Amino acid sequence: MKEEDKTHLESIMKGFEQKLAKSKEAKERRQCEEDIFFMEFKRVRTEVIRPAMEDIGKELHARDHNFQILEIGDERSKRDAKITMSITIGGVPTSAYAPENTASVSFSYAGHTTIAVHAITPIKNRSGFAEQGGNYAVSEITTDLVQKKILEVLEEVFTPGSNR
Repeated sequence: MKEEDKTHLESIMKGFEQKLAKSKEAKERRQCEEDIFFMEFKRVRTEVIRPAMEDIGKELHARDHNFQILEIGDERSKRDAKITMSITIGGVPTSAYAPENTASVSFSYAGHTTIAVHAITPIKNRSGFAEQGGNYAVSEITTDLVQKKILEVLEEVFTPGSNR
């Protein structure tokens, strides 16, 4: 190989290897940021979201409504990590666990920057369900926000069509 061509090839390979190294560093940095955020999500889920759900659940239970709190997701399935509060409305004549008697609010790990809120409520006098949502930074997830989101769902369930 000519020295000129060899030098040119060396230059091409050096540029490629530098880009590859930068890409690998960026990927590792993103992974580290995601790991940190996931740990923060788990902390908020345990210290803020679950206790707020439990407080409202106790009040609902005292009024003969049932609730269940489920957490899913682990270190391997970060994308699926969430906590969901399902509320079964008591005192209605149909099956206690029919979908039209159940509402839910979930707080999910939504990538490495936000927590997604997703709620499903039955729609009265129509077949179907209403859905609500939103994305929040970890710093925005407070007891007040969690309870506000749950109360929005409960308002829709117990007083459909109400003006907020």
